[in-house]
Amino acid sequence: MLPDSKISRLLGHQIVGLTVAMEQHNGRGKVSKVIHSFADYTGQMIRLGRTEEVRRCFTMAAVLYHNGSAVLKNAIESVYVYALSPLIQNNVRTLLPATLRQIRTHHLQTPGV
Repeated sequence: MLPDSKISRLLGHQIVGLTVAMEQHNGRGKVSKVIHSFADYTGQMIRLGRTEEVRRCFTMAAVLYHNGSAVLKNAIESVYVYALSPLIQNNVRTLLPATLRQIRTHHLQTPGV
């Protein structure tokens, strides 16, 4: 399992566009804030049409989800997928790994409270 304190460093190394933002968190930030920054970056890449970068982000999110703590999994579900759901259209939906697609479908099918 990935330690929560290493998530910002891992994201900064794997996704070059996140390096500066993740250095600000530098293991000190809450997991939800790190994932929120990651979601902001992914959303920006979706809006810019940077398909390969979006694919890289989605793949990294799935890896984090599979290998992370319960706190990280919750952040991926409730912050990352939720924040990006309005931006995920037909062309981007095909880039989602199966795990993220299932989480998104669950969010869409769950009635609001």
